[in-house]
Amino acid sequence: MGVAHSFQSQSTIRPVVWNSCPSWTTAQLSGLFFLLLGTNPTLAAEKPAFAVEAIEADGVKLPLGGETTGPLKLRSNTRSLDITFAPVRSASAVPLRFRYQLDGFDLGWRDPIGVMRFAVRFNDAADNTISGEEFDAYGESPGWTGVPETARFKERQETLEVPQGATRLQAWLSSAGPQQTMGVYALDGLEVMIMSSSPTLEERSVGMIPPTGSLMDKSAGTPTGWARHGTSLGIAQIRPQAGRPPLIIMRDDRPDAFGGWLTRGSKDLPLAGASKILLKWREAYSIGWGGGARVSYPYLPAGEYRLRIQTLSVEGLPLGNESVMRLLVVPPFYQTRGFWICLAGLVSAALGLLVRQFTRRRLQRRLDVLESERAVERERGRIARDLHDNLGADLTHLALLSDLAQADAGDVNKAKFHFDQIFDLAQSLTRQVDEMVWAVNPANDSLKGFVPFLSNYSQNYLLAAGLPCRLDLPDSLEDVPLSSAQRHHLFLTVKEALHNIVKHAHATEARLSVRIHQRLLTIRVEDNGRGIATV
Repeated sequence: MGVAHSFQSQSTIRPVVWNSCPSWTTAQLSGLFFLLLGTNPTLAAEKPAFAVEAIEADGVKLPLGGETTGPLKLRSNTRSLDITFAPVRSASAVPLRFRYQLDGFDLGWRDPIGVMRFAVRFNDAADNTISGEEFDAYGESPGWTGVPETARFKERQETLEVPQGATRLQAWLSSAGPQQTMGVYALDGLEVMIMSSSPTLEERSVGMIPPTGSLMDKSAGTPTGWARHGTSLGIAQIRPQAGRPPLIIMRDDRPDAFGGWLTRGSKDLPLAGASKILLKWREAYSIGWGGGARVSYPYLPAGEYRLRIQTLSVEGLPLGNESVMRLLVVPPFYQTRGFWICLAGLVSAALGLLVRQFTRRRLQRRLDVLESERAVERERGRIARDLHDNLGADLTHLALLSDLAQADAGDVNKAKFHFDQIFDLAQSLTRQVDEMVWAVNPANDSLKGFVPFLSNYSQNYLLAAGLPCRLDLPDSLEDVPLSSAQRHHLFLTVKEALHNIVKHAHATEARLSVRIHQRLLTIRVEDNGRGIATV
């Protein structure tokens, strides 16, 4: 996989405001002066204080060599993206923290989690710890300004059961979280309310931070009953407050050390007769990370991201040294713009075909209706013509024969002759009506309805003419549909052939054959007459 990354360096100076503190050393004041002016050589380096040391995709380390403008490309099905950050400054540099943000995924800046904690311990008469409770602090408290004196403190309180055998309560603060923890934690107004199970003993509230002690006007001062502990005692500090007890501070600027405060002697709170205690305190903090760190992003959605790394002071204020690396999670083909354009085109084409097919079907249905109406009209016209041409003429003939029979009523032989003609003509009219009714009856619109009628008519017609009729029909007939017009035309054709046999062939026998092969209907009318003379 091709890998490319780019870094950008910014230089913005944020002022750090501290209240006047006469206890600061010359070195501290010099460091503050350089910080305010932005001229500290250890902070003005061109390269950022922290950078990406390695990136792994599903455990495979990606090469980071070469600075180009192209993004680092990742597959869309990457289960885990692991990023390793590392400091790039020398050991003599000013201790710094960092934070990071993956623009496009993270909602804000993120810190590798460093932890500081405020705790209480329940001790027995021999000063042995029976139990304790710890209250961790990490990240940054709301309203943090970089300076404990101006930060907004948040209120906290906890109710604890006093264990059996506990005689004294000890307060304990420590920056001994993960080794790379750096930052500032400030505690103010620590108060303990002692609640007794005996109704004769009243509740009492005790302030744990006294306003008196050694060097109370300096950051290195020590309130009465409090003591420093840890591998770096300078981490534990105070901030004087006029007319009030000082702030208890932990300022951890060494990732390789820890420190804190604890109460001893007279400030270990007696717990005689206590059943519960209510702890109240106010705290403000900014706690982060000052060394290498490894973070993971599982299943990043497809898209382009910017990995930003920003350098912070121990107090959590941005120093302006920021690096940026571009990451591109290549989407699968079904999430690309080209795929969606093609899909939209296919959908549009499919919709067009559906609309076209729907329109064609509607038009076809309309044409079928019109054709049906035309067929009905044609059938009605044919029936009207048949009635006019055949039945009309025969009925007129029948009327004439009736008049002749009436005129010759006195002559028995003539009258009988006319009555015989009338009878034959009436039979012919009956057959014609039957044919017309059969032709227009939709129940006969099939091969099964056509062949039996045709064979029955042929036999009756030829027998009436004194000719035997041989039938050659299939054993079974398929239910193949035949329209009224098709049946009518086929019947008229066979009828005309039978008429020619009777009138012209001088035959002694006729034959009707019906064959069906591969949906092809074949009708043969044959006779043994003299046929048609050939030249």
